[in-house]
Amino acid sequence: MKRKVYFADLTYNTLVVSSDLTPLGCGYVAAYARSLYGNECDIRIFKYPENLLKAVESEPPDIFAGSCYVWNKSLVLLAAKLIKEKHPAVATVLGGPAFPLDEKRQKLFFERNPQVDFFIPYDGEIPFSNLLNQYLQSGIDNILSGSAPIDGCIYRNKKEKVIIGSSVKRPKDLDIFPSPYLGGMLDRFIEDGKFSPMVQTTRGCPFTCGYCWASNEQNRCSMGFFSQERIEAELRYITDIALKNNVFDLVLCDSNFGLYPRDKKTIDFIYRLQQECNYPRILSAYFGKGNRAELVKNLSKVKGVTYCFPSQSTDSKVLKNIKRTPTDLKQLAEYVAEVHKADNIADAEIITGLPYETRETHIHTIEDMLNCDFDYVEPFTLMLLDGTELDSEEAHRKFKYDIRYRLIPRNFGKIDGNYSFEIERVVVGTNSYKFDDYIYFRSFHGLLRLLLNNDIYKELLRYIKQSNVKLIDWLVYVFEDLRNRSSESPGHFKEYVEEAHSELWNSPEDIIGYYSKEENYNKLLTGERGNNLMQKCTVAGSFLYFKDYVNYFFDMAEQYLLGKYPQRGRDITAELKDIRMFIMAKLSDIFNQKDIKRSVAFSVTHNITAWINDNFSKPISSYKLQAPGELVLELNDEQIRLIKSVYKRFNISDDNLYGWYKASGLIYVNSYFRKPKANIESKKLAEVKNES
Repeated sequence: MKRKVYFADLTYNTLVVSSDLTPLGCGYVAAYARSLYGNECDIRIFKYPENLLKAVESEPPDIFAGSCYVWNKSLVLLAAKLIKEKHPAVATVLGGPAFPLDEKRQKLFFERNPQVDFFIPYDGEIPFSNLLNQYLQSGIDNILSGSAPIDGCIYRNKKEKVIIGSSVKRPKDLDIFPSPYLGGMLDRFIEDGKFSPMVQTTRGCPFTCGYCWASNEQNRCSMGFFSQERIEAELRYITDIALKNNVFDLVLCDSNFGLYPRDKKTIDFIYRLQQECNYPRILSAYFGKGNRAELVKNLSKVKGVTYCFPSQSTDSKVLKNIKRTPTDLKQLAEYVAEVHKADNIADAEIITGLPYETRETHIHTIEDMLNCDFDYVEPFTLMLLDGTELDSEEAHRKFKYDIRYRLIPRNFGKIDGNYSFEIERVVVGTNSYKFDDYIYFRSFHGLLRLLLNNDIYKELLRYIKQSNVKLIDWLVYVFEDLRNRSSESPGHFKEYVEEAHSELWNSPEDIIGYYSKEENYNKLLTGERGNNLMQKCTVAGSFLYFKDYVNYFFDMAEQYLLGKYPQRGRDITAELKDIRMFIMAKLSDIFNQKDIKRSVAFSVTHNITAWINDNFSKPISSYKLQAPGELVLELNDEQIRLIKSVYKRFNISDDNLYGWYKASGLIYVNSYFRKPKANIESKKLAEVKNES
């Protein structure tokens, strides 16, 4: 009889699928194990915990192998516990980056989690096959009763001694590992319609960033590559299934895609797929931190791409202490300009709470990103991840972290009657950055998300900059008003600020204790608590309170500019009125599941489209019409299909906004914008069909 081996990359599916990527990591391990031991083992892969437990109930496995990440660590540990309780003979094996790399904490991990027999902290294919070979020869009891190391594996034997096997060198030629896609092992996850296909072309990272697990020594020591033939075969295979199941996106999960000259061939192939099949419509990737000029050039023809620059900070002292090279702002601005020439989006990532950061260095980083003309500034809080340099004992002593804990948004649920919550460790203060600084910027980041990170206000922000106003000055002006006023729109913002405080806890136990009470767990189900605050801002600003925020921000712009240029009062009011109507028409009444409003018409006194098409090269006053004209903004058929597919994939309804939160992290809001139907002509006004 064949041994049953169940692999699982588990995700919560409480209100929406929280980890909506195909299980590629455990798919590689499963495919390699099947290639070696397929005649002796029945190998299956799971994403949903309920499906896993149902299979365990009817056909218990001999081995349970679970992928362990920061976003599903509690879930996979719970699954292992439930399996062990009912079937103690099952060998439980976990693998992934959510595991400490120092022996002291490894021992503590096994003491706290006796349901785990083995852990594989790095690439799993060869270590798991080593373990599987030993298991098939002698069984789990013989392994755990002894102390023989297994290369690539860590376990605690029955004498409570942690046995650490020698590290396994990553092969340079990764084609020795069979493709789980080409072997048909991941078909049903794409066919499910809820998961984004994920492809890897390269493994390893040559950089040394202190906050990132991919930059530790084991991952840096060797690079591995899949062949171009293998990559293209996988992409073609995925495309065929994706098209049949209305899947529109693709994720490239290399640590630094585009860093190597060979990546150009992959980009060219993706471009051909887009030309032939209109897939992928959205391409996400972790782009390389070097060779950016060539990357921008290569990506210029591919649609649906956002180019992300992980700056983190522009302060030289901060960068030195996280082992990042200094930022050349002039060169960075040139890259952004090239991205814009290709009609793509430039996204800057920054982290608050890094060592040696201060309030002044962080606001200066934000200003630098604005001056480089990034479309988006994505702010993150420093997370302390297992296996990273910034989580070492030395770093804790040196920087004196103020550590709090947060529930990871949407990553919670009830599994077989047991509560499960995913919790992250975040730095909210150091010896140079106080808790008050963290709260200030956590709130300020919400304003960035509302005003900057969705392109809704692109025309307004350009207008402000054309008025010789430093954008950072106006943002601070608005922020201070938001924090202190009590009108309707700032009221929504104050809810966000309050949640920035209440999302933090002193310990994981405090979070678990609070949300394990039914009345508090229901707050997660209703969305009252436990949201991703940045995504919550996106949904509030683009959907729930869109018109309120548009009117508020334009009122604030008019107030600020009239105070600065009182002699231009009448012109400023007229110019802002046209821009306000244009922005309102881009997005208003789109997210109506029953009746999507395809087009909006309105009257203007300036040729807005010409101003935009000329890339804002001249003041809007240069585009004043001799007589009022009509402008029509309209959704195309592809946008209508996208909106409908988003509703379906993310289970969006009036009672479930979690889907919008999740979708906002995958699809930029500007994908939904109505576009001008034609250039404005000075003519007799038509009936105005929208509300300003």
